[in-house]
Amino acid sequence: MNPFLKDLIKTFECDSKNSKERYNEFLWYCYSIFEKKIKSKKSEKFRNKYSILRDNTLKYLIANEKKITLEISR
Repeated sequence: MNPFLKDLIKTFECDSKNSKERYNEFLWYCYSIFEKKIKSKKSEKFRNKYSILRDNTLKYLIANEKKITLEISR
């Protein structure tokens, strides 16, 4: 697993006990982190870089839902 993704999991905090809700909140958390990064960059080159990184990360999270759910439930 990507070290950046491991850091996101470590910093993620959720009060929900339901694993599906935790997973959905984690997806939203990841999206919002990337969105803040994109908005803070003035260069179009860096905005595109973070947009592509965000899209790839979200695709990975969706494809590996069970694995991610286990990680955030710990």
